Amino acid sequence: MRRRAALPAPLRRLDAPATATWLLGFSLIVYLGLNGGGYDPLVHDQIGILVWWIGFAGVAIGVLPRRRPPALAWAALGLLAAFVVWTGLSLGWTESTARTSADLARVAGYLGIFALALLTRVPGDAPRLVGAVAAGIAVVAVVALLSRLHPAWFPDAGQTAIFIADSRERLSYPVNYWNGLAALVAIGLPLLLQCAADTRSILLRALAAAAIPALALTIFLTLSRGGIAAAAIALAIYIALASDRLPKLIALAIGGAGSGALVLAASGRDALQEGLTGPLAQQQGDDLLLIAVIVCAFAGLLQMASSWALQGERRPRWTRIPRRAALAASLAGAVLVLVSAVAVDAPGRASDGWEEFKRGGGPGSGTERLNSVAGQSRYQLWQAALDQNAVRPLAGAGSGTFELWWARHGRTGESVRDTHSLYLQTLGELGIVGLLLLLVFLVTVFYAGGRGVARTAVGRPWTAAALAGSAAFCLTAVVDWMWQIPVLAVAMLLLASHLVIAGGPPGERPRALGVPARAGLALAALAAIVAIAIPLTSAALLRESEDDFRGGDLDGALQAARSAQNVQSGSAAPRLQEALVLEARGELALATAAAEAAVEREPDNWRNWLVFSRIDAESGRAAASAREYARARSLNPESPVFAR
Repeated sequence: MRRRAALPAPLRRLDAPATATWLLGFSLIVYLGLNGGGYDPLVHDQIGILVWWIGFAGVAIGVLPRRRPPALAWAALGLLAAFVVWTGLSLGWTESTARTSADLARVAGYLGIFALALLTRVPGDAPRLVGAVAAGIAVVAVVALLSRLHPAWFPDAGQTAIFIADSRERLSYPVNYWNGLAALVAIGLPLLLQCAADTRSILLRALAAAAIPALALTIFLTLSRGGIAAAAIALAIYIALASDRLPKLIALAIGGAGSGALVLAASGRDALQEGLTGPLAQQQGDDLLLIAVIVCAFAGLLQMASSWALQGERRPRWTRIPRRAALAASLAGAVLVLVSAVAVDAPGRASDGWEEFKRGGGPGSGTERLNSVAGQSRYQLWQAALDQNAVRPLAGAGSGTFELWWARHGRTGESVRDTHSLYLQTLGELGIVGLLLLLVFLVTVFYAGGRGVARTAVGRPWTAAALAGSAAFCLTAVVDWMWQIPVLAVAMLLLASHLVIAGGPPGERPRALGVPARAGLALAALAAIVAIAIPLTSAALLRESEDDFRGGDLDGALQAARSAQNVQSGSAAPRLQEALVLEARGELALATAAAEAAVEREPDNWRNWLVFSRIDAESGRAAASAREYARARSLNPESPVFAR
């Protein structure tokens, strides 16, 4: 107590646990978002290990949990844990140990973040958690916008276009995938709208409102049809579920007006919109940056004035709409929407759109793509996932193996790693059991959130915002690989950690976990750390070997590749890397043995056979090389590599 009394007054008033809750959400979103969305396993696996060590230490010394989670929270945690365990069990029948181990490490990290968020949460701190996620997303989105308006500040902003030639016009940085960035903004918009309407501080309300037009311009520059649609639906869900809607609608109107102004200003600047970097684009970027600052500042000032006018006793009575009147207005709005849908022949348009989606063509370029529903081969990918599941309906082929299945059975020559649908990819790779575990987890989260909206009054808008943000993730995951972009999954899981305690018992006194529960959590943490550390160490050693190889240090490259083998003996990747290094050293006999070992561990990977064929050809074994080349071609018959 004496130490606390010696601190400055602001620090004495600081609620350390609440601050930790805020920092957990904010730092995770910002760190992952600014590091390619956390897609690199060296990024997300390190976070996974750190989170599990924090959880292990907190449980071991009795600091965690701060409150005993309610039954629904334990159920959700158990379901996600069961999904992780099922992913690990698929190592027993997978086509690729390396891919499944990498997937296991990623989802084990997700489980750790969800568990830590639950153990550090208490009823009533939803504003801090929602505000933290909203602030983190706002930071990432503003960085993304600045990278387009002033690319000189961000030397790496164009790296996506290096790998994907036609991506220049679509804003991707720093997540490095336009649809992923748009999905992140879609998650964040309802959260920011809630902060703009209900945060205690009027200054924070103004800042949240000022960020909304910037996020809207960011999502527009991604040209992501799914992300924009998910954002609109998420905002509608939030408005429908929130209480005291008038302040929210005013904040939405202010943010919407600013958003429209910025989008209109951007639409007239073709060089900037197309992602060019010449003098004209630089001038247009500077002009739009100034406009954006003015519009966002004006939106913040308007929201500040609106919040002051509606605060406390100053708020006019007519602005408090009775529940019955709000329900009647909602029903009237629903009827109007249905009538409008019939008037514009929505069923016929939907049928035509589905046919266009199935054809798999491209949606065009620029803003014209926003008027198209072309699926870009998604329908064909989904069909392949269903075919993959048909081979092993209950268990699937093993997590992370869709890439190998698509190479063998895909109907186009494009290289694809993911199914572009969380649910269908889970069905193909983890079977009906895996899909059911995932769906029941999500249903539990949304059921708990819906119950929280129905039962609580004071925290209802925060729960509605968290539910809307989670819905945005789940919607975008229908048509894209959002589960593989950790910043998106982490944002959803942080929000889910509030939803599963929303509507639960009020903040009772802390109750310590029993010894069995504490021991179980500690053992789970240690098991997860091991599951993450093995593929992380192997990936780091392989990265080191590749760097040494490019730098001409073949001895170092060989040593690192062999160290990776010791860490993950069942993986083909270290053997293949060893074969490549030995080939470069001219040690063809040893290279042949290493390539053969890679083929034995992953016989359905065409790349292993192709390298094996090349080494045998260099060794003078023409007949063996021809057989291996034929095998490689049979495993990826549509690839342009074999078109010659």
